[in-house]
Amino acid sequence: MVKQARALRTYDRVLDAAAYEFARYGYVNTNLQRIADRIGLTKGALYGHFSSKEKLAAALTEHLSQSMRTLLDDARTAPESAPSRLEALVLGLGKLFETDHRAQAALRLEVEAARAAGTVAPLLSDTHGIALELVSEVQRGRHWDAAPPADVLADLIVAVFCTALWTGACAGPDRPGPSVAAMWGVLTRATEARASA
Repeated sequence: MVKQARALRTYDRVLDAAAYEFARYGYVNTNLQRIADRIGLTKGALYGHFSSKEKLAAALTEHLSQSMRTLLDDARTAPESAPSRLEALVLGLGKLFETDHRAQAALRLEVEAARAAGTVAPLLSDTHGIALELVSEVQRGRHWDAAPPADVLADLIVAVFCTALWTGACAGPDRPGPSVAAMWGVLTRATEARASA
């Protein structure tokens, strides 16, 4: 029992160290030795948990996929109004990427892999699709101005949390980047003000 608990703690430490390395250096420039060094393991001990960099990356992207799937499913099926579901989606994504280092690293990995393949990261594409559905519904309900094209607003919504993630990562701990909640507030006030004008 004690041995199993220690193995789980080490597993989590390895994932956290890998998340730091992948978020900072990307997939290509991350190496297992640096991950092992970060948490004081030998490379052999690290291999006891993950046999390759690919398996570490897969564990992180699976974590992100599960976290986002819950948010996206709720946005699509929750009984609340479209404006409430859209806000919950955006703020949920903001919280996920502002607080979960594993999700941040996995998003970078997803974007890098998609860019290398000449495609769009599937999770970003899914998020955009659901945001587009919700924006269209919000505009039809006259909660937002109908003039801006719904697809452009959906682009902007996806850009909000991506921008907050990347600017926060660049800003550093002593100067945090903008929060998704603050950016969302500006966007909704602008669209609502136009709707009531």
